[in-house]
Amino acid sequence: MRVLLLSALVMCVHGQTSPPRVGVGITQRKLSLDEAVQTALKNNLEIEIEKTAQASAYEAIRGAKGFLDPNFRWQPSAETRNTPTSSVLASSTGKITENSWVQNFYFRQRAPWQGMSFHVDFENSRLSTNNPFVGLTPYITPRFTAGLSLPLLRDRQIDQDRAQLTLRRKQADVSDSSFALRVIDVIARVEQAYYDLVAARADLVVESESVDLAREQLDRTKRMIASGTVAPVELAAAEAELERRKDTYFTALTQLTAAENALKLLLAAGRGEDLWKDEVVPTSDQKAAMPAAATSDLNELVGDSLRRRVELKVLELSRGINDVQKQSALNQRKVQLNLTAAYVSTGLAGAILQTENPFAASQAVLVQRLNDLSVAAGLTPINVNLTGGGVPADFVGGYGQSLSNLFSGRFSTFSGGLSLDWTPRNNAAESALAQTAITERKIGLERRQMEQAIAAQVRNALQAVLTSQQRIAAAEASARAAKEKLDSETRLFQTGESTNFFVLTRQNEFADSRRRLVLATAEYNKSVARLEVALGRTLEEYKITLK
Repeated sequence: MRVLLLSALVMCVHGQTSPPRVGVGITQRKLSLDEAVQTALKNNLEIEIEKTAQASAYEAIRGAKGFLDPNFRWQPSAETRNTPTSSVLASSTGKITENSWVQNFYFRQRAPWQGMSFHVDFENSRLSTNNPFVGLTPYITPRFTAGLSLPLLRDRQIDQDRAQLTLRRKQADVSDSSFALRVIDVIARVEQAYYDLVAARADLVVESESVDLAREQLDRTKRMIASGTVAPVELAAAEAELERRKDTYFTALTQLTAAENALKLLLAAGRGEDLWKDEVVPTSDQKAAMPAAATSDLNELVGDSLRRRVELKVLELSRGINDVQKQSALNQRKVQLNLTAAYVSTGLAGAILQTENPFAASQAVLVQRLNDLSVAAGLTPINVNLTGGGVPADFVGGYGQSLSNLFSGRFSTFSGGLSLDWTPRNNAAESALAQTAITERKIGLERRQMEQAIAAQVRNALQAVLTSQQRIAAAEASARAAKEKLDSETRLFQTGESTNFFVLTRQNEFADSRRRLVLATAEYNKSVARLEVALGRTLEEYKITLK
């Protein structure tokens, strides 16, 4: 009934058309406070924007883990090399021609513990040459290398990459807390806007009924002037007061539209939402229940608030971030001492060179003459290898033979050592360490400042709740008294014992008392909501769990 009455008042004020409400149709959307909060959590654009920042923070964690990603490299190459030479032993043509084909594979991996890193290389080369002193051509040389590096001082417990990963994780926690703060802020603003709308609608009823009283007094004055009971001069005062109250009513109508739009801004997901076309009708227009915690001891309230407030959790996360940066700076002050170890194995195989050895070939005539004389003397001829010379049998073959030699363990190398880097004056590390000390002191000061602000906020919110309760009681008593005085003054006016001035004054007093009751009730509801925020209980109050 009250909703229908308000709608009728908006459309018409005693025969005079009221200004239309811009953008509001005939559809009414009834909305409780809980429904308003849930709608905001679902649609509010600020929350959606904060969600994107939260998602970005978690993607940054994945990016920071990139240093642990394995790296594979395939590096094939081909080369034809012609090298001039003045040695007839290297080439009788003055040019050494070599053709090579390379297929190399590399694997690099950072370990997640102790800063260790290791690598595995598998290199393959095939080389052919016209150099007569090479025993095999073409020949294939595979090479297998496995090595690791372990920091002993700097970068052992933490390094730049691991520090960055830890920072990203803590920053994601900060993003979660920022999201919680945004949700709490939006809920608090929805509560304030909701109760502002409740108050604006109630105030519009008060102003409309005040217009009705002025209209009734004008009609009463006209009748009494006609009967000669009241002087005609009283008519102007009644008409002027009616128009003034109409002006106040239209102002209240403007404020109602503004309050409704303020709530819609928090609830709608975009300007195309149907909500913008509807008249929002709050159904939670009664006085809110005072939080049970409000009856606790003040020191207990403040202590509970300090344990719950997300803002202090954000500061602690900032302290954790600074601790990581401090640890990283201390690490950079250390000497860089690394332990290195490697295992290398090499294989070899190829085809025997069929070209004559230049030294042997130069002796071919002498060998032939010697053999001729040996035959004539009845001696056995000598057999001299005039090719490239002897090659071990297990080096003769193709790629399979070269791999067999590679993994036979015959041609392996083991190495180990230390690598030392020392920066006598590490100004960068010293500066970074000094900055973390400054930041730590700043966070401590900010915490003390925030604790004081929270304590003051709890005090102010609790005082506002208690005071607004008394204001409601005082406004209710004032409204009752003002109504009694108005009824009495109206009766006196009807008997000719009073004037328009006193009746209209009593009407204004009655309307003012009702306005103060509306404002006191709205302030009480808003104070209760602010107290929940100050105590850090907003999410708990609405049973909201953030994931």
